[in-house]
Amino acid sequence: MKEKNKGMLVDLAVYAAAFGAGFVPYLLLDDMFAATAVFTAVATVIVFIASCAFSDVSVYDPYWSVAPPVMLLVNMIRYRLWNVNSLILFCIVMLWAVRLTGNWYVTYKGIGNEDWRYAMYRKRYPSLLFHLISFTGLHFVPTIVVYLGLVSGLFASRETVFAPLSLIGAAVMIAAILLEFVSDRAIHRFLREHKGEHRTCDISVWKYSRHPNYLGEMSFWTGMYLYFAACCPGQWYRGLGFLSIILLFLVVSIPMMEKHNMQRRTDYEAYKARTSVLIPLPNRKQTA
Repeated sequence: MKEKNKGMLVDLAVYAAAFGAGFVPYLLLDDMFAATAVFTAVATVIVFIASCAFSDVSVYDPYWSVAPPVMLLVNMIRYRLWNVNSLILFCIVMLWAVRLTGNWYVTYKGIGNEDWRYAMYRKRYPSLLFHLISFTGLHFVPTIVVYLGLVSGLFASRETVFAPLSLIGAAVMIAAILLEFVSDRAIHRFLREHKGEHRTCDISVWKYSRHPNYLGEMSFWTGMYLYFAACCPGQWYRGLGFLSIILLFLVVSIPMMEKHNMQRRTDYEAYKARTSVLIPLPNRKQTA
C-alpha cells in the first residue's frame, strides 16, 4: 500500500476518534455555541495527541476544512435546524470543504511528510517548547479562529426566515470558492510544468495577486458573515469573530509565505515588485 493511502487511513481513524470524543461532552451541554466550542476543543486535543504520536503536525492540516461542515451538521441534527438558511449554508460550506480538502489531498504524501512551517519550528526549538508551540499556535489557534468564523453561520442557521440580502453573502462565498479553485489549478499546473526550476508562479490569477488562495479563504469567511448580518441585522456584532481569520492571514500566513518565497525563489523579488500582495490589480510598471 502506498504511503499516501496508509496516511489517509491513519488520518481517517484519527478524525473519527477526535469527533467521537468531542461528541460526548457536546451532548452534555444545552447551549449550542458552548457545546460546539467544547466539541471542537476536545477533537483538537485528540488530533494533537495523534500528531505527537506520529511526530507529524500535518496530521492537523485537514482539520480546517473538515471540522466546519461536521459542526454545522451535528447542530442541524441535534437542534432540528432544517430551514432554508441552514441548508444553504451547509451546502456552500460542504462545497468549500470538498474543494479545500481535495486540494490538501493532491499535495498529501503520507504520515511523516510534515509541512515546511512545522518542520522549521521543530528544528528551531527544543522538544518541550516545540510541543507547547504546537499545542497552542499550530493546533488551538487555528481551531479557535475557525470556530469564531463559524459562529456567524451557526447564528444564521437558527433563523427560519430567509433574508434576500443574504444572497450577497452566499454569492461572495461561492465566488471565493471559485477563486481558490482557479488559484489551486493554476499553481499545480505551473509546478508540474516547471518542476525543480524554483520559479514563481505568475500565471492566471497569480499574475495579479501574490496570494489569491489566501484572498479566497478570507473572502469565504467574510461572505459567511455577510450572510449572517443580512439574516440578523440587529445582532451584527455577534459574528465579528470572522475578523480573527482575516488577522491570522494578514499577520501570520502572508508574511511567513513572503519570507519563505524570498528565500527559495530567485525571481520572487521582481515578482513582488510588480504584483499586488492580495487584491488582484494590474501589474506595476518596472523602472529601468
